[in-house]
Formats: sequence, structure tokens, C-alpha cells
Amino acid sequence: MNDPVIDNYHTFSFSQRYRIVNPLTLVFRDLSLEQEYQANVAVNIAQQVRIALALAFVLYLNFAFLDYLLVPEKMWDLWGIRAAACGLFILLFAISFQSIFQRIHQQLVFVSSMVAGGGIFAMLLITDNQFNHYYYAGINLCITWTLFIIGLRFINALRTVVLIVVIYNCIAFFKALPFADIISNNFFLLSNAIIGIFAGYTIEQHSRWQFFQSLVIKNNSNKLHRAMIAASLDAVITIDESGAVIEFSEAAEHMFGYSRGEALGQSIGELIVPEAMRAQHESGFRRYSEKGEPRVLGQRLELQAKRKDNSEFPVELTLRQVDLIGRRLVTAYIRDLTAQRNAEQEIIRQREVLQRNEKLAAMGTLLAGISHELNNPLAIVVGQAQLLQETEQDARVLKRADKIRSAAERCATIINTFLAMARNQPPQCQPLDINQLVQRVLELLEPGLRSQHIELQLQFANDLPSVAADADQVHQVISNLIINAQQAMQDSPQKILRIESALDATAINNDQGHITIRIQDSGPGITPEVQGRIFEPFFTTKAPGKGTGLGLAVCSGIIEAHGGRLELEQHSGSGACFCISLPLRAA
Repeated sequence: MNDPVIDNYHTFSFSQRYRIVNPLTLVFRDLSLEQEYQANVAVNIAQQVRIALALAFVLYLNFAFLDYLLVPEKMWDLWGIRAAACGLFILLFAISFQSIFQRIHQQLVFVSSMVAGGGIFAMLLITDNQFNHYYYAGINLCITWTLFIIGLRFINALRTVVLIVVIYNCIAFFKALPFADIISNNFFLLSNAIIGIFAGYTIEQHSRWQFFQSLVIKNNSNKLHRAMIAASLDAVITIDESGAVIEFSEAAEHMFGYSRGEALGQSIGELIVPEAMRAQHESGFRRYSEKGEPRVLGQRLELQAKRKDNSEFPVELTLRQVDLIGRRLVTAYIRDLTAQRNAEQEIIRQREVLQRNEKLAAMGTLLAGISHELNNPLAIVVGQAQLLQETEQDARVLKRADKIRSAAERCATIINTFLAMARNQPPQCQPLDINQLVQRVLELLEPGLRSQHIELQLQFANDLPSVAADADQVHQVISNLIINAQQAMQDSPQKILRIESALDATAINNDQGHITIRIQDSGPGITPEVQGRIFEPFFTTKAPGKGTGLGLAVCSGIIEAHGGRLELEQHSGSGACFCISLPLRAA
């Protein structure tokens, strides 16, 4: 209950409480607060009323012995009155167990008081005046019973006591009691009533302030609870025994995409449980609801959850049971593990990069050792090719000599590239036309492709902007990928090599887009077991002696040094598709 009076209760002094409660009637000035108090009284008064009725029943039967001793000649008349009163007490006692009691409890206890008083009045009327004092004591007991025991509200009890006193005086004057006796009796009646009224006033005032303070504590506790839930980084969701959401925290709104209003009353299974896990969830929840088997309560569970847009993400879940009166609730504390999983994957990736770099470092040491041995033969090949160009006149021989010299020089460049990469030397970037570079690579490799009857499909985007890259290094990457595709299709019935270039305007690494080159073959493809390791240095699926496992590792290192990515793309159909992404940057 959010009420400014309740929220600010601690600011009121004792003398200012009249602003909350009427000091004469003890009624809360706020109507809703009074209604809530009356509802609270109705819930708690039933047991008190039953005890009061049982006490009245016992007293009426106990004092029947007095009738036998004092007025035996009118004993049966008096016992008839007592029997009628006790019968009414039993009837009222039975009504206190009915649902209607909470609505009419004040009327019922008033009737109880009048039954108790009425029985005594009837006995006073049929007995002689000399016995008046004995039954007059019953009126005092009735007043005490009304003010202290029966559970009438103070203002109602006051009216009832006044009515009892007035009726007694009417009977006293009707029976012509001596005036001195009437004055004496009224003195004791009013003294008893005043003491009872003061005590009743104090008791109800204390009861009302206890109720009011309990509301303050409850309200502050609820505010504290809501503040704690709102400050929680984890989502907090509470459901009832039917699985319906009855609390949905702010963190849950951000995590799952539902507003609190949308979530309240919805089935938790349909709200956040993925379709694939829903049957298992419903089975477990049904078992818990029917048999109370808390298999997962208190445990930390990692599973998949579903957002409003049906996207799934990993979460850590802890369940706690809360038992309320007549209700069994379950509160779920949910933590989004997406960032943690991404961090774990990044750690794995960094570890793989570190391992690959270590292997590349070993490869650099190896290449540094053999580069001298390779450079000498390559110098001879280059020299012999130049000699052929100088001495031969045949155009076909000259063309072949030129290709031999170009290939030998290319080998020397590759060795230098290997060494530069192993030494972490940055690429020498210059403006580069990707389409022209791919054409130069194909001119060099075209005889081998044609000899294997490989169908070449080219799809180059027109007017591609230049990219800042090292032409020799990118040339090496594209050559390696095409040669790998050529080797993969050796035993394929259909041999198709497709090369595409395109401009992607999506920004990457804070650049203004990137150029992609896709190289796709129609070979057997790469199995899922191998896909995670294809960029590892020295890992190869080729037969011994036919591959070193360095090609893709070197290619990946070159592209990453350019700020781009080399990835194995998933696609429909057979074969493998490698995608090179190079960012557009100023040269």
C-alpha cells in the first residue's frame, strides 16, 4: 500500500496523530485505511468472539445454581431464560464459522451483548426486589464482558454499555426499587462502565496504532525490497504455483525485452523458455507442483533462455521457494552469460592466436635457416632465364623464359614475405586494384587450371575503389587459396572455381567499409571436425609429403596484418568458400 500518510508516519509526533485517527471515535480519517483495518479485524476477531461466546455460555450455566438457591419457586422460569440465551450463544457461535461472519462480525457481537444483557434483564423482571442485587451483579459482568472480551469496536461498545445502563434504570424504576438502591447501583454501574470505557479506548487505540505501524514497516520493507530488486544486475522473476509471473524486475525487462505489464500473468514457460526445452520445463514444473519435488531448487543451472524476439542466449539460473500463507511461490534469479561466453570464446581465440604465433615464430626461424639455401638456386634460375632471354630468338622460348624468371622472382618474394611476417614487419601498403591483382594471379596459374579442366567463373564488381595493401602479400594469399582449391578438386566429377569481388559498405575496425574476395570450389569441402583447426600452423589434411600446413596460417596472418579477416564461410552446396575482407583505408 502506497500512502503518503504511511510513508511519512515517522515525521509525526505523538501529539499530531489526531491527523491520522479521530481521537473521539478512533476511526482512521483515511477511508481506505479504515477499511483495511476493519478487514484485518474481521480476519483476526473470529477466534476471540468464539472464546467470548463460550465464556458467556459457561457463566450462564454456572449461575443457574444461584437460581436454585435463591428463588427455587421461579427456578424453571429462570432456567428457561438461561436455556434460551445459551441456545442463542450456540447459534452465534456456529455463525462465526461462516464466511458471512467477516462482513457482519460487529453486528453479531452487538447481538451477543444484547442477548447476554437481555437474559439478565428478563431475570430481573421476574424476580422479587429483595433478590435484585444478586442479578444486578450480572449486569456489571455483562458490561465488563462487552467492553473487554466480546470484541466490539470502542465506539460500538460505548453505545452498547449506555444502552444496557439505560435499560437497567428503566427496569429499576419500573419495579419501584428504592431510590437509594438505584443511586447506589448506578454508581457502581457507571464506575464499572467508566473504567471499562477507558480500558477499551486504550486497548483499541493501541491495536489501531500497532496495525498502523505494521503497515509502515510493511510499506518500508516493500520499498526496500523493490529498491533491492531494482538495483540487482540479475533478473528476478517470481511465479506462483500455476507458473504465472507475479513479479518481473527491471533487469528482467532489459534482459528479455518484455515490459513488466506484458510479463505479469503470463506463463513463464511461454515467456522465456525456448521451444526445444519447453516440454522438459513443463514436465519438471508439473512434478514440482504436484509432488513438491524440489530437484533444482538452490542449484546453479546453466541453460538457454529466450528473449521477446525469440533469440536465445545462455543464462545461469538459481531458484528459491518462498512459502506464504496458502501460497507457494518460486523466485528465479537469472544472470545473462552472453558476455561471459563471449569473453571465454575470446580467450580461446587469443590462446589459439598465441599458439599460432608461436608456431609462426618457429616457422620464421626455420625459414631463416633455409632462405640462404633457397636464394642461391633461385638466383641461378633467374640468371639462366635472363640468359635465355638474351640469347634466344624464338618467341615461344622467350615467353617461357619470362615466365620462369617471374616465377623464380616470385619465390624469392614469398621467402622474403615469410621472413617479414615472422619478424612482425608491417606490410608495405600501396593503393591496390583488387580486380587487377586477381587477374594477374590467374594469368600465372591459368595453365594449371586449364590442364585439370577446371571451369573458371568470375564475378568482379565494377568500379571497386583501391584498397591500401601490400600487393605481393595479397598476391600470395590469393594464389595460395586458388592452388588449395585446385588441389581439392582433383577427384571431383565437376570442377568449378568461382571467384567474386564486392564492396561491402558495412564498417569494420572503424573504417569506411571493406572489399571482399570470395574463392569457392566444388570439391569435397571441409568437415566440421577440421574447420576449427584449418588456420593452425603445421596442421594439414593432405598426405605426408604433400603439404606443410603453413599456407592458410600464413594467409590468415597476412590478412590480419592488413586489419582484415580471412574466414571459412558457410554456404549451400558442396566445396569450400574462403572470404578475404580488406578494409578501405587511406593509402
